[in-house]
Amino acid sequence: MNKPLYQQIFNQITKDIMTGSLMPGDKVPSEKELSDHHQVSRITAKKALDLLASNNTIERIRGKGSYVTEKLTVGNEIASLGRAPLQEHEGLLVGAVFPGYMTGYGLQLQYAIEKKIAEYNGTLIIKRGGGLIEGEEEAISSVMQMGVKGLIAFPVSSEQYNRNLLKLILEGFPTVVVDRDLKGILAGTVTTDNKAAAQELTSFLFDRGHQHVAFLSPPPEITSTVEDRLQGFQQAYLMYGLRLKPEHLITNLTSAPPINWTSEQHRDFVERDVRTLQDFVRDNPEVTAFVTAEYELAVMLTKVLKQLGKRVPEDFSVTCFDCPDDPLDIPWFTHIRQNEHAMGTKAVELLMAQLQSDRVPLQTLLDYQLIVGRSTRSL
Repeated sequence: MNKPLYQQIFNQITKDIMTGSLMPGDKVPSEKELSDHHQVSRITAKKALDLLASNNTIERIRGKGSYVTEKLTVGNEIASLGRAPLQEHEGLLVGAVFPGYMTGYGLQLQYAIEKKIAEYNGTLIIKRGGGLIEGEEEAISSVMQMGVKGLIAFPVSSEQYNRNLLKLILEGFPTVVVDRDLKGILAGTVTTDNKAAAQELTSFLFDRGHQHVAFLSPPPEITSTVEDRLQGFQQAYLMYGLRLKPEHLITNLTSAPPINWTSEQHRDFVERDVRTLQDFVRDNPEVTAFVTAEYELAVMLTKVLKQLGKRVPEDFSVTCFDCPDDPLDIPWFTHIRQNEHAMGTKAVELLMAQLQSDRVPLQTLLDYQLIVGRSTRSL
């Protein structure tokens, strides 16, 4: 008796993987390509791919395709295959890729990673991608050529994955992602509980009498971090039974630049964001407080308010994430402080566990601290 058509396609792809025609990280033909090649319906091709995915032979990533993988899933854990015990990795070399140098966040994270690697008598190689996918791909390629045994990545985007990072993860190369949740990818991630943090920060303002609070951020679809903070902000409105006006969400601010933008490009984006904020303040007089998803946006907003003759906190309360410390006073902005030291330390611990073929959690959420600064007041 002939096997079902979907089973025949399943067997063929499995054979291609076993013989090496398809290697870990390679893209599998799409539903349309399989349909055309085997002269079957798209439904039949989809069923074959779904069966391969259910067996963990491939990873199906929405909007990006299907890829061969060597990772096994066990509940909410992942296990790397074929890895040697840590003691066999003499002169441990670890790569770390960051977007760039950030004002209020990232430096302590880097220090923590470097310190923890040193405790394992290892060496850390740091590369920066300049805030661009292409630069990130080059940085990862560079550290891999140096022979690193593991990688810690701070991706510039959670929406557009770079090919080199995706291939490493799908191959089962020891990799830990920090400050991002790569949706649909079976990678060990370490992030702050951004939803809970934004909810608490917004609730702080509600508890002080503010009923119309606006949210400022870059486009949330770019990173899971901003997306989670937006969801936490919206959840606070639901908790307090307050109506959130859609126009109070300004989520199209783009003036935090890639490192290699020209000064002219940066100036154009800054000027556009400044005009957006000026128009918003004039058009929404009921708003008395702001939650900004990033420190740099809080700084920009404060300058815009000053230009308009407004004062912080007398006229507006402004909050943010990751305000730098003031050695001589309490911080200016009321903010959420992420635990960069814990994030860096945990990332290295998870990487070492992968190197020893231990199972590690897919997602690790870290606690945070709400720091009350000088930028907020009660109504």
